[in-house]
Amino acid sequence: MLKNAKNLLWAICIAFVVVGCNSVDQGDGEDKNPPPMDEVNTSEVAATPGEWDNNATDKSLGESPLGDLTVIPDLNFPTIYFPYDSNNIVASEAKKLDKVADYLNKYDLYLIVEGHCDQRGTEEYNRSLGERRANIIRDYLVKANVNAAKIRTISYGKDKPAVEGNNEEAWGKNRRGMLLPARRKAQE
Repeated sequence: MLKNAKNLLWAICIAFVVVGCNSVDQGDGEDKNPPPMDEVNTSEVAATPGEWDNNATDKSLGESPLGDLTVIPDLNFPTIYFPYDSNNIVASEAKKLDKVADYLNKYDLYLIVEGHCDQRGTEEYNRSLGERRANIIRDYLVKANVNAAKIRTISYGKDKPAVEGNNEEAWGKNRRGMLLPARRKAQE
């Protein structure tokens, strides 16, 4: 009877070891979904990344900024808003970016930064301003130790407004930087 109890005890110990070893994450983490972004979300959440077609290209912009990346659905980062005719990051938006930087430094993700403008101004001017906005966001995150190689930027100028309208409220919502978390596409 004592021999059977010892054998049973050994079997239980082996089972715990086997189960414990199988639960260890041995991958690079890119296939795992990061936890919800409660600490990053704000009342102004980025537009749903579903408007992206992960295989599409924008004819006016050339190749898609996604390239080998796919946007992570249901993982929203805050929208970064800019003053009129500016690419300066104000204090309230810097706080949002600090939280995003902390999250990106904790989890192995890529980031696509879109620069947007309101409809005032020429196409060329707004494309340039959108690029400066996307780049200043990237630069801010890089200074916060986010890996620059994991950030891609694109400017849409005034081509993709968040809100239609010809008033300050609509224009204010369109002067923005969109932050889209992404990961590498699965190898086929």
